[in-house]
Amino acid sequence: MPHETPGHRLQQLAPSVWGAEHDLFLPGGVHMPGRMTVVQLESGALLLHSPIPIDAELAAELAQLGPVEYLVAPNSLHHLHLGSALERYPRAKLYVPRALAAKRGDLKLADLGLLEQLPWQEELAALHIEGAPKLDEFVFFHRPTKTLIVADYFFNINQCRGWLTPWVLRLTGTYRRFAQSRAWRWSAKDRAKLKASAEQLLAWDFERIVVAHGEVVTAQAHEKAEQALRWLMGTRLNALPSATPAPRH
Repeated sequence: MPHETPGHRLQQLAPSVWGAEHDLFLPGGVHMPGRMTVVQLESGALLLHSPIPIDAELAAELAQLGPVEYLVAPNSLHHLHLGSALERYPRAKLYVPRALAAKRGDLKLADLGLLEQLPWQEELAALHIEGAPKLDEFVFFHRPTKTLIVADYFFNINQCRGWLTPWVLRLTGTYRRFAQSRAWRWSAKDRAKLKASAEQLLAWDFERIVVAHGEVVTAQAHEKAEQALRWLMGTRLNALPSATPAPRH
């Protein structure tokens, strides 16, 4: 279970993995919880996955863990606070998917798609979810703790606020349940590639799932991921191993 020190915003989710939450309000009064995931690499450097607003208090907590060297926008949607994060950490290197790079020409960034060149790839493996270019998401597997880190690939929102929020979550199939949003079906341009990416993800032997929206999954994580992807995998899902060597890319 997440561990939060009283008075601190960072929650320890696993050894070398922390989270910080932020309320996200969308047009129409839709509310979603948002999470930035912090990974402390073996070098001691910090990687911030999907940055949220970082005030002085949160920055002080991060400084106690190590220097922030990498900022990651995991898909085309999680970019609202990149500018302010770069202002606070001007020496950090920003990595984004190509769909976001096309939208944010104002930012100096690096291509997440160059997997073999990512400085953390052996420790924190990145996988490009192909087949849905509009979302263009990358998911990550922290090998030392067997933790899967995603942005919008899975949701696990069990508590929500606002009268419209439950209806939006019901529409997307994510109301008070661990699930993959129907937005992936609506955005799919190449279902075969989307399925192949899901197969690669399920080949990782993860035991925990940290989502950007909702509660962390700590029990039966792999089985829940398999169930959430059943719409895509079909009958072949039963033939997939639950724990096989993690792919390198």
